[in-house]
Order: sequence, then C-alpha cells, then structure tokens
Amino acid sequence: MMVDFIFIGGSPGSGKTTVSELIQQDKQWPLIDFGCLRVFHLDKQWSNQSELEEQMSFENLIFILKNYHRYSYKNVMVNDLRDERLEQLSKYLSHDQYRYLIITLVVSDDNLLKQRVLGPRDSGFRNFERAIECNRNIRQRSLCVHEHKLDNTNHTPRQTADQVLQIIDDFCLRNISDYHK
Repeated sequence: MMVDFIFIGGSPGSGKTTVSELIQQDKQWPLIDFGCLRVFHLDKQWSNQSELEEQMSFENLIFILKNYHRYSYKNVMVNDLRDERLEQLSKYLSHDQYRYLIITLVVSDDNLLKQRVLGPRDSGFRNFERAIECNRNIRQRSLCVHEHKLDNTNHTPRQTADQVLQIIDDFCLRNISDYHK
C-alpha cells in the first residue's frame, strides 16, 4: 500500500494526532505534525495565531513534502492541518505528479467532542466552541479531491486507525488510471 502523502484532518479533538501516531507506530511511516511547524509562532493557549505565519508554515510544509517525494519516500503522513488547507492541497500538489489521500475524522456528537477538547491532551487548544463549529463545517462541506470522511464517534483510536489503514488499502488497490479521473 503506497501513496505519496496521507493527510489526516479534522477538527481539534477529532483524534487526528492519536490516530496518526498509532499508524506511525505500526507502520513506521514518516509523520509530520503540522502543529510542529506552527509551534514557533504559537503560545501555549494558541491566542496569538496569525494568518501570515499560518500561510508561511503551510508553504514550508509543501516544500518539505516535495522534498520527501524527491527522495522517493512514500506514505508520508501529515496531521493537524486546518480544514481550509486541506481544501487547498490540489492547488499545491499536482495530480499528475503526486498521489495523495485525505482522511478527515469527524465526530457526530458535540458533547463527546467537547469532552475530548477539554480532556487531557498534548495540545493547548481548549476552545471547544470553535472545535464544534469547525467539526460541523467539515461535516457539512463537500468532499475535497481524494478525501474520505470518517466518523470516529463510536470507535476507539485503534479501531479508527484500522479503518484509516483500510481506506488507504482500498485507495491503493484502485487502478492508477482511476486516480487521475
């Protein structure tokens, strides 16, 4: 099962980091946590976000991904991209040159998402209202190019990771010519 890039998206508290780390532990695939590229600019409460720094970090990520591709790495996972960045990937990663998949985790229960955001987490992000709004917007918007939405409301992180791996397998099994349609 090989693609160039696998993007794990979703709102804060949706499980992106936990799931991508489980997959990385199982498969030993490279994992880029986009939050690490933004951490140079963010305070612990995320109260000083800047669109300019977000754009610069995103452009740095694209450069890093293209460099991984240049050195023939496959299955490079990226998590923690804001939803609008997932929607922009097709602009930055040509379908003729890069094979990628977006798997966006959603939560159908707002109370559960609130508990996840306010519970013990590595991220300093605690704005559950914003997380719920982001999650609702993701659930309502159309699919991005090569995106699969996965509701992990009633699944353990391990079950969700297994489902993500199945989506990747299914995607890779399709005829390559179907990818470019």
